[in-house]
Amino acid sequence: MQPKRRWKRPSAASSSGSTDEAAARPSQEQLYAGAVKALARRPYPVLELEQKLLQSCSDSAVVRLVIERLKAAGYLDDRKFAESFIQSRLHHKTQGRSRIERELRARGLHPTLIREELEKAYPADAEQEPLRYALERKLKTLPPPMDAKKLSRLYNHLLRHGFPGEAIRQELRRRLRIEMDSE
Repeated sequence: MQPKRRWKRPSAASSSGSTDEAAARPSQEQLYAGAVKALARRPYPVLELEQKLLQSCSDSAVVRLVIERLKAAGYLDDRKFAESFIQSRLHHKTQGRSRIERELRARGLHPTLIREELEKAYPADAEQEPLRYALERKLKTLPPPMDAKKLSRLYNHLLRHGFPGEAIRQELRRRLRIEMDSE
């Protein structure tokens, strides 16, 4: 079987230099259209979208103009992004407060904004319900005899999901006490 033919792009040496550079660099309208298309697929925080746009256009002034235009149109808002991200992680992935905070910081959101939105959507005293749900889900996958090794794995799993260590220990003690009483 013969290999597939691949189309080759014309090399830069064979073309006339400056006209190809201008054609390769997207205009502000093309950049805006690409940004709207990206935001239609999934929400982005400002910093992450800015980095994505800078990959296709090296002119940071044009990228800033596009970002400001998106903000003015209401397509780009860090606060709305944080709200939807927190709700998604709470209801679908059952992650703890510290994991959500760590992921939002990695995406470039301001720490005070993160704290405000977490306090509003996920108060510190409301950690027990998601922890119980995550514990129940994980216990379904573990075979019944609970030894020290499985308990350690379970604890580490819940820690990685962002739940505080003391809350995990209390919930495990409560859960194991109930299981011991029922046997």
